[in-house]
Amino acid sequence: AHQVRVLERNRAGDTFGWGVVLSDQTVDALREADPETAAEIADAFNHWDDIAVHIGGRRIVSGGHGFCGIGRKKLLNILQARCEQLGVELVYEAEVPDDAGLD
Repeated sequence: AHQVRVLERNRAGDTFGWGVVLSDQTVDALREADPETAAEIADAFNHWDDIAVHIGGRRIVSGGHGFCGIGRKKLLNILQARCEQLGVELVYEAEVPDDAGLD
């Protein structure tokens, strides 16, 4: 068994920005690494395949890209809960000025 500690400089609920976009390839890698977390994240996703570019008064659509997005706060909550389930120690408001002493 391993002991895992995550050091986070911000408070537990802090997040910046609106959302996170993941490619289908990234989601597949997450499913392989942690199917339980991947399933919970996938349930909260918005998914799309097409990208529309508006240029010069025209709309050009390109399909088959496979992306999904999730709100940052929702993703953060899912990951924090999973860490707690797995016994990961989450340390908030922790600065790491030098990584030399970290294992």
